[in-house]
Amino acid sequence: MKPFLLALVLLVPALAIGQSRLKPPTAPAPAAEVEDKTPRDPNKYAALSLLGDSVQLISLTAARGDTVQSGEWTATPAGKLDAAALQAINDAVKARSDKLETKLYTSSTRSLFGDPANLFVDGKLTLPGNLVAALRQSGAAQLLLVTRSRQEPGLAAALPARILAMLEGPGFVLDQRLSANIGFDGQPDLPVFVPYVSLRVALIDLADMRLKREQSLAVAARLPVAREAAANPWAATTAEQRVKALEALIEAELPRAVKGLLAP
Repeated sequence: MKPFLLALVLLVPALAIGQSRLKPPTAPAPAAEVEDKTPRDPNKYAALSLLGDSVQLISLTAARGDTVQSGEWTATPAGKLDAAALQAINDAVKARSDKLETKLYTSSTRSLFGDPANLFVDGKLTLPGNLVAALRQSGAAQLLLVTRSRQEPGLAAALPARILAMLEGPGFVLDQRLSANIGFDGQPDLPVFVPYVSLRVALIDLADMRLKREQSLAVAARLPVAREAAANPWAATTAEQRVKALEALIEAELPRAVKGLLAP
């Protein structure tokens, strides 16, 4: 498909399905409400992922007790987590019917969207600039939107207990409170190193941008920690290994959420 130029925000095609390019603004503003006359195809979906590359880090040590030390890591190469989310959506839609089509979009300027919790006002999706028009031009009838979700760590069963912080998006927990920990292989007194994803996927009617259904997921899976790497399990992994761990959670769990949204 030939790329076409639109104003205000850069939408980058995550895969070979559908392409749109929008220029980033200096001061984004909500687009004026205009009548939508684009024909809608019920067999077409648009999918937009706004996860970005920032990864949440939650660290607990014996010296700090249950007090969380928070941090952030930037996943590389850029766009891998959004691509994993969009591929998972595409797979879920195709699994429902091979007659369905999905156009996949992500954004190189996720910071323009602000807090994902504020994207919906009175049940209606609000996006900066001409993003709504760009998505509607796809001809899709509905949008599947993936964002970060702020949730309690207790929802992800593989995480250690007593984490006094909220999960949001993709991230890792490194728990070095050794007296309470059992390692991945059942060995005591080893750090617990856990990737997790806390996401929200929403189904939106592109005719009026109203929320139809939504589902949140919070999942985690412990990684093995060798005794020789116990002093710093984070440093014992490569950037590629960390990204692959997060991708694996997205690829395993997001299609289930999408399947639930698409059910009659």
